[in-house]
Amino acid sequence: MHHPPDTLHARKRRKARALIVSAAFQLFAEHGFDNVTVAEIAERAEVGRTTFFRYFGDKQQVLFADDADEADRVCAHVREKASAPVADDLGAAVALLREAGAQAHVALSPDHAAVLMRLLRESDDLRSRYLLMRQCRADKLANALMEVGAAEAVAVLAAHVAMACELTAMRLSEGPEAVPVRLDEAHGLLAALER
Repeated sequence: MHHPPDTLHARKRRKARALIVSAAFQLFAEHGFDNVTVAEIAERAEVGRTTFFRYFGDKQQVLFADDADEADRVCAHVREKASAPVADDLGAAVALLREAGAQAHVALSPDHAAVLMRLLRESDDLRSRYLLMRQCRADKLANALMEVGAAEAVAVLAAHVAMACELTAMRLSEGPEAVPVRLDEAHGLLAALER
């Protein structure tokens, strides 16, 4: 993947974005999602509202800041690492997505992940937005699988199976540290299904 040169401007932008994300998660942890305004996030991050809106369309986007980037990284990994065309092999497609997910995953800090999990439990609106984002991500992953030769039905089903495993792991985990273990368990159950 081509990375732009790491200019001072790029570093400053990354730092500003990280400060906004950090401030937002602190405030969400303290007050819940609905009780925090964009103005309060900007104030805590010591940036102006204009700066906030340069990076994020609204406060929900801050909560899911890294999701879109991560989906792109997973797709890139699928395109690079598919050694043989996936064709009609659902198991191979799911395994490829799982490996890609593990490689591309830049984990939220445990603190942020714990806040996100709590907010998703508390808010129907956030859960709806999150599920819609996961659905869009599944569509992207299915397209990447089709690009490496998977049949459409296999690609779409594999992407949704991978999503189901992730959602299952989140639902069964008390905190973020348990998610990888639960994800292994979910994939283990699938493997048993294929026997």
